Amino acid sequence: MEEVSSLYNSKITCPVCESTIEYTKVKSKLIKLLRQDTDFCPWYEGENPIFYEAVICPECGYASHVTTFEKVSRYERSKIRELITPKWKKRSFTGPRDIEKSLEAFKIVLMNLMAMEAEKSEIAKICLRIAWLYRYKGDKEQENRFLEFALKNYKIAFHGEELTDGKFDEYVCMFIIGELSKRLGHLNESSQWLSRLVTCYSDPNQKRHISSRLIETTRDLIQEIKDMKANQHNEEVSTA
Repeated sequence: MEEVSSLYNSKITCPVCESTIEYTKVKSKLIKLLRQDTDFCPWYEGENPIFYEAVICPECGYASHVTTFEKVSRYERSKIRELITPKWKKRSFTGPRDIEKSLEAFKIVLMNLMAMEAEKSEIAKICLRIAWLYRYKGDKEQENRFLEFALKNYKIAFHGEELTDGKFDEYVCMFIIGELSKRLGHLNESSQWLSRLVTCYSDPNQKRHISSRLIETTRDLIQEIKDMKANQHNEEVSTA
């Protein structure tokens, strides 16, 4: 019996060169989430939809996260045509992707974002996904390298952008800065950001904007950091 594919192709118009292109998606009913790390990295059984979030125009080289592919300004289009298209070698990214193909696709997205001088929050989001891909691969050095890039850009975004999206507002940004800081070993900085989020939650005017589940995770992380600091102190005492 022929196995049913979990993938399918969808069509979209490239906003830069106006070509009708195809991109591959995972059938939503076949997506099976197993767990999620505290920085929102998802682990799936079977096909991983993260692999297919980077959409690339095979004609001009324009690339973006699937959720923002059609949102391109006139200035951004001109930058793609100036800096990306002249160097682009036409090739297709449809069909099954492994980690290496997905890494290639996301790095093309990152190049596009840099060329377009995109918002730091969008750059951070792509750096974080690249870090996840390296985590799937088991490459800790490259994972941490891109986590650092993500952290740097999230901090800039927090201080300089209007973060009003329901899925990614200033409170989620505070959390992810604190979480990535912890993950990278910046424990004091992590404590400051996470404690700041808990303080916001204690304000009735802000509380309704913050997920209670996010706060539960935040408090767990704060306790985890306290435990890590205590262990570090005990190790220092024992070796003194």
